[in-house]
Amino acid sequence: MKQALDLPGGRPSGVTVHPGQDGLAELVLAPCMGRTRLTRRRIRPPLAVHRVLYPDEALPDMAYVYLVDPTAGLLAGDRRRVSVTVCPGARAHVTTQSAAKVFTMPEGKAGQRVDLTAEAGGWLEYLPDPIIPFADADLESETVITLASGGTLLFGETLTPGRTAMGEAFRYRRLANELTVRDREGLLLYREACELTPADRDLFTPAVLGGAARPRTLATALVLTDRTPAPRLAEWLRAALPVEDGLLAAASVLPNDIGAAVKVIADDAALARSALAACWSAARKHLLGAPPPTPRKY
Repeated sequence: MKQALDLPGGRPSGVTVHPGQDGLAELVLAPCMGRTRLTRRRIRPPLAVHRVLYPDEALPDMAYVYLVDPTAGLLAGDRRRVSVTVCPGARAHVTTQSAAKVFTMPEGKAGQRVDLTAEAGGWLEYLPDPIIPFADADLESETVITLASGGTLLFGETLTPGRTAMGEAFRYRRLANELTVRDREGLLLYREACELTPADRDLFTPAVLGGAARPRTLATALVLTDRTPAPRLAEWLRAALPVEDGLLAAASVLPNDIGAAVKVIADDAALARSALAACWSAARKHLLGAPPPTPRKY
């Protein structure tokens, strides 16, 4: 349960400060008895994990794990840390049960860190639901990917402009995002970082969201693998991207031949997610020879 802490002195009477919650989900998945199973789980509320499911008829050994946050969303001072490791020979799909809401916070900030590791011969898909920042939200997000030789990792991230129906598009205070990819020895392979502060900088420029000022969703997909040359992988992803009004998407080769990236700017979250789903399907088809199952949320 979220609590409020009254601080004496320095604040107007009746103002409360949320002390923050430090959630943790540390998961290790390994092959066991013909399936990928959750062999280690360390959980600290408010994060939780449902029972592992096996809904994929084409890949019956692949574990599907759903991360759950039973609270309403992130408040100032909240922190979330997710760590997922797939061991050699394991195959897992990790997602969230619902979108991540980042609530209004007149002061302070929330933070999340995601650590993903694909060991040699392991396959990890990490495809969470979108992030929805409310007005005056401030979120710092960091993703660290460790990729062993022979490992494969699919990563997706979707950032909405906010609650557009409430007139809150791009009214968040700040969104800071950093993504790093390293090999098993810690050598830096790729890094990207961005910080969006709509009140301080015009986002509607050709270099950011384009010249037309309208709500837009940003999305990123990475397919990291050495199973096939990166230029060929980028071609597969590029060919799979849908061509629709209101959707801008492109695929490119990542440095150090570690895979390919797709960047998406869409007029709404549904279009952005359709582009990420196309990338997921193409990677599955070409690298595993199996289509993805119909997504399920419980």
